[in-house]
Amino acid sequence: MNENRTARTWLLAALGAAAVVPLAMACGGGSSNTPTNTAASASAGMMAPGQAPPGYPGAPPPGYPGAQPGYAAAPPPGYAAPQPGYGAPAQPGYPPQPQPGYPAPGTPQAGGQPAPAGSQAPAGPLAPTDPNSLQGILQGLQTALQGTVVPGGGALGDLTDAGLKAYALKVAPGMQPEGDELKQNLAAGQHAVMMVTLQAGKCYTLVGFSAPGAVKDLDLNLLAPPLYMTLAGQDLTHNNTPVIGSSPSPMCPVLALPLQYKLDVFARDGSGAVAVQLYSKTK
Repeated sequence: MNENRTARTWLLAALGAAAVVPLAMACGGGSSNTPTNTAASASAGMMAPGQAPPGYPGAPPPGYPGAQPGYAAAPPPGYAAPQPGYGAPAQPGYPPQPQPGYPAPGTPQAGGQPAPAGSQAPAGPLAPTDPNSLQGILQGLQTALQGTVVPGGGALGDLTDAGLKAYALKVAPGMQPEGDELKQNLAAGQHAVMMVTLQAGKCYTLVGFSAPGAVKDLDLNLLAPPLYMTLAGQDLTHNNTPVIGSSPSPMCPVLALPLQYKLDVFARDGSGAVAVQLYSKTK
């Protein structure tokens, strides 16, 4: 009887042990599988590098190839790719972008500012000059007389007018009087000024005259706009018949705009009546 109880006790213990071992293995397996399931769940919510998100196609749309490392993406259809060193291409309806190193249309050249509308451009020399005489001319202009002009190119009523026209036939052949004639009495050391207009498409000669016994040394000095502080032409002789632009080297402006020059008439030596006239001809 005792042997039967002992055998029954060992059998129950063996069965209990057999039941515990699978349970422990199941618990251990569950704990080892938990990280694996967690990692799988986490990786399901993340995108690998270069992988399109859910709901988007893996490849880019037609016409938009994927960018390769070191290369810019291709532009949309209908848009030209910019060339190296040039500005971005213009979009339809927009003006083109300027290229680097080149000013946009309408901008000034380097070192300059846009000239306001109606302003006069600076004019260069039209005839030989003596720059050393400029300072004395500018000082003399401070007390210069406003020249008296005679409309219609003057008259043949006196020796001064007659001498002027006769001399013009020699130094301005083929030219005609243009504008008014300056007719003035000057004392030695006195200045008189008048304005003359020169324009492209014509050539000009300025002729001065004083009769013998009057002004012995008569000078003509042409000052350029806009400030009238630079010489555009000058008579370099020392007599009573000054000329700027004598034939065969008349003054022929190249600027398209008509420009007003200031003419200084200076009686360097002697006194008396003087006459000055602008002559011109078409190129």
